Amino acid sequence: MLTRFPILAAPISFIMLSKTQLGAYGPGAWMSAADVLVECAAAPLLGRRLDRHPMRRDIQAALVVNALALLAIAAGVRHLPTAALAALASLAGGSIAGLIGGLRTQLTRMLADDEVHAALSWESILADVVLTVGPALVTGLALGVDGRLPLVLMSAGAIAAAVLVPGLPGINDVTPASPDTPRIQAGALLSAWPIYLTSCAAMFISAQVEVALTPLLGQSGQAIGWAGPLLSMFSVASVIGGFLYGLRGWPGTYRRQNLILLTGEAILVAIMALAAANGVAVMVIPLAVVGLLQAGVLTAQSLALHSALPANLRSTGNSLMYTGSCIGYGVSSAAIGLFASHGGARNLILASCLATLAVAWLSAAAGHRTSRQHRMATPAPASTPTDVA
Repeated sequence: MLTRFPILAAPISFIMLSKTQLGAYGPGAWMSAADVLVECAAAPLLGRRLDRHPMRRDIQAALVVNALALLAIAAGVRHLPTAALAALASLAGGSIAGLIGGLRTQLTRMLADDEVHAALSWESILADVVLTVGPALVTGLALGVDGRLPLVLMSAGAIAAAVLVPGLPGINDVTPASPDTPRIQAGALLSAWPIYLTSCAAMFISAQVEVALTPLLGQSGQAIGWAGPLLSMFSVASVIGGFLYGLRGWPGTYRRQNLILLTGEAILVAIMALAAANGVAVMVIPLAVVGLLQAGVLTAQSLALHSALPANLRSTGNSLMYTGSCIGYGVSSAAIGLFASHGGARNLILASCLATLAVAWLSAAAGHRTSRQHRMATPAPASTPTDVA
């Protein structure tokens, strides 16, 4: 929880800091962009390091650097040029870029295989709670108290997390080194590319809900004030969905579950966009069901990747999947910003849903072919007397 807030709430914190302290959104937008872009680029590199070394020192160092960068931004926002603030924001984002992947891997190390499904569902719930509470908390503190307070609190949380990290079981352990060559390991990571691509496509849906909902309401003749309650309902539904998905195992492989859930999401978001002109009430049910499915999509992706990669590559793989998510969300958000202002929110949402379906099904087909080729290339084990018997 303490590490997720600086990662997920930083962009809106920079926006609110800029508005309250400088009277303009521009510097905050540059800080947010620098934070997210550097975080996306650095995640696989830092995730690879966490696969190769004991995590404790790297995680603690990352949290301390993040805390200091956030404090420097809060202290210097009125005195430093925008370029310097953006550089500090990039340091804040880049320093903790590998933490989501690394801590997810550490979580799975601590548990038996039959507990991983439930654990990753709870991790998804945790992210949804941060995404639900974070924006409201940041906005309330920035507007009601001081725009620098959210950054100070996130910094304090990072320091507290750094203090708590040594208490994690196995945090000083190292995953046994693989006998495979770096080329073979790189091939194993790249073989999971359909999962990374599907993760990217899943963020198309998230962006359509979180970013395009307000212009969709406005262009459909509805009050844009409904965006807040609808997004809160979406987040609560996602928390419930994560809980339900983690209660039990579900039929089919994790990749198949992900495909089915993501297909349902795309269809429901398209229905919501088409129904928006008929009133907010008819948008509630499809949006709520999308929220229920969203946590299952994200958890199934994590579980599929966990099954596809050996233990010594999972932090890197999780970080690559996180980078794919950032790219998908960023591309979709940029498209919304470009087209929504020209009255094309509904058409853009429908096009994004079609793109999501195309990417998801093509990735599923490619993943099935890759798995089949891998099975055919793997030599069968030699027979033993017990096997013969």
